[in-house]
Formats: sequence, structure tokens, C-alpha cells
Amino acid sequence: MKTVKRLIKHDACFLLLFIFLIALCLRGPVTGLPPLLDRISQTLQLNSSQSGLLVSIPLLAFAAFAPLASWLTRFFRIEKILATGMALIALGMLVRATGSMSSLYLGALLIGAGIAIGNVLLPSLLKREFPEFVVQLTAIYVLMMGVGGFVMSSLAVPLSDFANRIQLPISGWSFALACQAVIILPAVLVWFGFKITQQHQPKNTRGETNSTLWRRLSSWQVVSFLAINSLFNYIVVAWIPAILVSHGYSDTTAGLYQGYMQLAGALPSLILAPFIQYLGSHRRLCLCATSLTVISILGWLYAPQWSGFWSLSYGFGISMGFILGLSFIGIRTDTPKQAASLSGMSQLIGYTLAALGPVLIGTWYDWQQSWQPPLYGLLLIGIIWMTLGWFASPKAEEI
Repeated sequence: MKTVKRLIKHDACFLLLFIFLIALCLRGPVTGLPPLLDRISQTLQLNSSQSGLLVSIPLLAFAAFAPLASWLTRFFRIEKILATGMALIALGMLVRATGSMSSLYLGALLIGAGIAIGNVLLPSLLKREFPEFVVQLTAIYVLMMGVGGFVMSSLAVPLSDFANRIQLPISGWSFALACQAVIILPAVLVWFGFKITQQHQPKNTRGETNSTLWRRLSSWQVVSFLAINSLFNYIVVAWIPAILVSHGYSDTTAGLYQGYMQLAGALPSLILAPFIQYLGSHRRLCLCATSLTVISILGWLYAPQWSGFWSLSYGFGISMGFILGLSFIGIRTDTPKQAASLSGMSQLIGYTLAALGPVLIGTWYDWQQSWQPPLYGLLLIGIIWMTLGWFASPKAEEI
């Protein structure tokens, strides 16, 4: 209630709505493609490498365009840069729906560039406008990201089947990809229909440089924590179905358990937003999140018969860690521009690792012909992530 009153007092409702509607578009355009990948590959006769590139291009674009997004804050208002990012996502979604291989790649690049802008600048905008509620609002916008991802991935195949049934002149998957562009409309309507105002004037930072920021140990702790989170998560998302199948589960059950991770990933947002003040220090929360993740890896190693439970605990832990890591960007910087810079560096390193991680783990499996060594590698990554989380978490006096 205090949060609501404060937001209304600052007349920031439309800005907050704009933030949440942007968040709705930051995961779905990526997760909405994989369910259609087999159909796309069959139509265009793509090999595995070409199909995999469609998934990797957005991740590489996240890394490549993240520093550019933070650099643009020197010259333009954050809100306008975010609106441009939404335009890039919309354009990319329409381009890839035209149905050729080149348009799919170009669309993936444009979508990745637009999402990179949102990923980098939303923490900075929250830092500037709502500095007292960074964790709570970060939790809500991560929840919106999950909702967008769930909606677009779950509707992709039904939309494609519908187009095939009514015999449209375009392929079913092209129709499905075109329909997915509708998710951008709410953010566009709010941007053009309401005046998105800047509630807090940023400090005069004309002489501010980021060199001091990058000399801070705390900055590198936050960057490393978020980077390992991305590496960890994309490896598990890519390979956990194969790992579960190796333990004797069917393809259907393995896919279901992967869905459990997405479902459990929504729970931290629901808990952190209203109850953060009752849940203890950020350091203890971070230790809880990272511990759950490490325990899940141990479970897949030594008690695979409980894989459904480990999938739930992993999804909860990795999502809570992601929310806390994003909130640390705002908490452990002094200005919105510093927050944008720190966010950009986190995205650059994190998504570069995320793009390479699944390939390296897959190569390791091909070499060993067993998932046990890669799982031990994941366990080591989890312990490193746990340690980084302890030091990246702000102390009480920093909050």
C-alpha cells in the first residue's frame, strides 16, 4: 500500500505501466520461435547448425548491443531509447514473418537489438524514478517477462495449426510469427496515447565518467553474479531435457519438467514484490536462491528420481537470483547513467557466456559420452555463483 501511494503521489502510473508493458515484450519474441523451429527447418530445409543459429543470434545481439544502449543515454532520454527499442522488436518480428531464411536471421538480429535496449535500460529507469522500490518493481517486471514468454511460446503451435487448417496463402509458422507481433501493441498504445513524463530530474553528471565505476570491486561482483546467472540458466535450459532422458524419462516428461522450471520461476516475483521487507537481508535471500540452485544440480546427479522437484527448486532459485541481481544494479550504483553502464556491461559479458555455454557443455558431453562430468561442471559453476552472490549482495547500510 505504501508503494502504491508513493507511485500515485508522483503521478508515475503511466510510466510504470509503460515499463511493465515493455517487460512483457522482452522474452516472448525469443521463446516464441523454438516451438516452431522443426516446422521452419522442414519448410526451408535448414540443417541443425542453421536452425541453432536462429536461437543464438538474439543472445549474441543482446551482448553486442548492450554497451550501445548504455552509451545512448549520454544523448537521449531513457524513455525515448526504450521506445526505439520497442520499434526494433516490432520491426524484427514482422521481418522474420515474411518467411525466408535471410529474413529470419535479420529479424532475429533486430529483435535481439531491441531486447538488449530494454534489458539494459529498465534497471536504470527504475533507479532514476523509483529508487526506494527497486527490488519490488524489478520482481514485477521480471514476472511480466515470464508472462510474455509463456503466452508466446504456448500459442505458437496452435496459431500455426489454425493457419494450416484454414489454408492461408502463407505458411502456418509465418502466420504464427506475424501474430506474435501483437504483443508490442500495448506498449505502443501507451507511448503514443499517454504522456510518459520524467518524474525525477537526473543529477547533473556532465563531468561523470564510468572509469571510476569500473574500478569498483562491487561493480565487478554484480557483473560477475549476473553473468554466471545467464551462463548457468542457458546451459540448463538447453540441456536438461537431454539429461533427464539419459536418466530414463520420456521426451514428454522431460519437456514437462522443463516447464516446471518456467512455472516455478514466476513464484519469486510474486513473493519478493509485496513481502521483501519481511524476508530478511538481501544477502540471506541471495544465499537462499543460489543454494536452491546448487541443491537442484546435486539432486539431478544423485537423486534423479525426484527430478520434478529439482526442476521446481531450480526454477525458483535461478529466477530469484536473476531478480536480485538486476536489483543490485540499481542499489549499488549512484546515478541512473551508472546503472545503465553497469547493466550494459552485465549484459555484454552475461549473454556472451550464455551463447557459448551450451555449445561447450554439448562438446564436453560428446567427448565423455556421459552427462555426469558436465553436471559436475555445473555444480562447480553453481558454487562459484553462490560465492559471488554473497559478495555482490548489498550490505544493510547500502540499501
